[in-house]
Amino acid sequence: MEEIDNIIIHSLRQIGCDIEESVTNLSGFNTELVVEATVRCLEAIRPGLGLSTVLPVNMAARFRLGATLAQTCTELGYRGDIGYQTFLYNSEADLRRVFMFLIEKLPKESEKTVNESISKVALLEKSVASAISQGLSIPWLPYYCHKKGVRNRGRASIPYVSVNIEVPVPNMGDDYKDYYMRYLQPVPDQMQNISCFLPSMISYNAKALNASSMDIMERISWLNNQQSEKIAHSSAHNIVNELSKFSLENKTQTSANSQVEPEFATHSVLPDQETLKNKAKQEVEIENMKAECETLKVNIEEIQSEIKKLTTKLAHATITGQNEEKELKINEEQKKVKARAYELLQDGPENIKKLECAIEISTNKLINLANQWEKHRVPLIMKYRQEREKHSTKANASQKKLDEIKLLKEKEKELQEECRNKDQQHSQLVAEVQKLPKEVNRSAYTQRILEIINNVRKQRDEINKVLADTREIQKEINTLTGRLERSFTVVDELIFRDARTNEASRKAYKLLATLHSDCNELVSLVEETGATIREIRDLEEQIDSESAKNVGANLERITADLKQMKQETAALTAQLQNKAS
Repeated sequence: MEEIDNIIIHSLRQIGCDIEESVTNLSGFNTELVVEATVRCLEAIRPGLGLSTVLPVNMAARFRLGATLAQTCTELGYRGDIGYQTFLYNSEADLRRVFMFLIEKLPKESEKTVNESISKVALLEKSVASAISQGLSIPWLPYYCHKKGVRNRGRASIPYVSVNIEVPVPNMGDDYKDYYMRYLQPVPDQMQNISCFLPSMISYNAKALNASSMDIMERISWLNNQQSEKIAHSSAHNIVNELSKFSLENKTQTSANSQVEPEFATHSVLPDQETLKNKAKQEVEIENMKAECETLKVNIEEIQSEIKKLTTKLAHATITGQNEEKELKINEEQKKVKARAYELLQDGPENIKKLECAIEISTNKLINLANQWEKHRVPLIMKYRQEREKHSTKANASQKKLDEIKLLKEKEKELQEECRNKDQQHSQLVAEVQKLPKEVNRSAYTQRILEIINNVRKQRDEINKVLADTREIQKEINTLTGRLERSFTVVDELIFRDARTNEASRKAYKLLATLHSDCNELVSLVEETGATIREIRDLEEQIDSESAKNVGANLERITADLKQMKQETAALTAQLQNKAS
């Protein structure tokens, strides 16, 4: 048991359990260490369980943790008796069985190397985890204190450079949709550098937020109405340009006249009146053109509605025309059939005779064809039956071969699994041998192993001797019982013959019967004493095993935990009552 405990402790230290050097067997494990070792084993077997390695203070949480550990072990395939008491009120034998099962389920070193070398996802997760751990290990500092940090990398080195980007606008015309679909590049392709992407998007969003919603709607309506009002809009646009030019000239003239002497002020009044008159005329013309545009819009809408009505009427007319053409074709075909029938009805008896002759000719042809078919069918059926029998025999042979191939494949898979398991064991043993210190004296280990083997051999020889002795004694008992029964029957017959005539032989027969019954009782008593001795030994072994489980200490711990649970429940009930009140 000490060797098994040493192997378990060594394996637990390899997966990261903090076990002191003074602990040499499982009897030195306390509840906290048992829970930590079990959780680490389960995390190594099934990563991502999220169980805490620290034993909680609350008793309810402890029981829940023990129950989850037991449930996880049963899901992994542990078939022994396991529960929360296995981890909280542990016994040495139960812990040994559980840890041996978990250590056998631990992933091998060869599997880890294979998975790491093959799966790219594992490599990516590993790199991400290393990067995150590196970033979390660095303390936070302002960006001007360290420019090479992981968390604040690039704050001071990358400038804010934005690019004017073009984004599709909804509810645009067909020309703009065609432009957006065919010629407009995606937003990432409009960037000179990928570092400009985020600043450009921020700038575009800020411009969109600062722009007026009414201006955007007016621009969109202007773009939608641009095609229908192209002529009027072009003229209005020219007028507006002229007005803007004229206003600019007027401003320049007024600024120039403000610098001139007052004697020329009287001459600048007349052109201002003319400009006002021109402006009034232009405004009137613009209003007239707007009214014309509105009337044109109304006319266009009316025309479009009429066009829609006419298109619907045209669609209905085409559908009705197609239906009438189909009906006309059907009527023409029916007309042809009826005309043919009418022609046949005009010459009724002659046509009937012709039909009867045609029917006789067709029946004769069918009879001839049937006879010819029978002549050809019989040999074909014979060939078909022969081929089917051959095929059935071949199919049976092929099915047998397929079954044999399946059995061979299954054996091959089993052998491959055995080879893989042996390769894994070999690689694991090689890794363990490489991890062992080179300075260890192997002769001592080999000597210890040889001593253990010799002890096992001696014990096996002693057990074989005891078994041989018991077999010989059983044989002697069987032979003696057989002799006794045979001798008793012979003596019984002899004395019973003389007991009819002789009184002494009758007494002897009675004494023989009583002696035989007493001897049988003695033998049964000896057998019962042997059975009771065996039961006593079994009970002593059970007592030893129960005493090894530390039942008294576990009962004391259970009572203490029960008191703590009662205190916690009382505190909780008091809190609930206070909240309710």
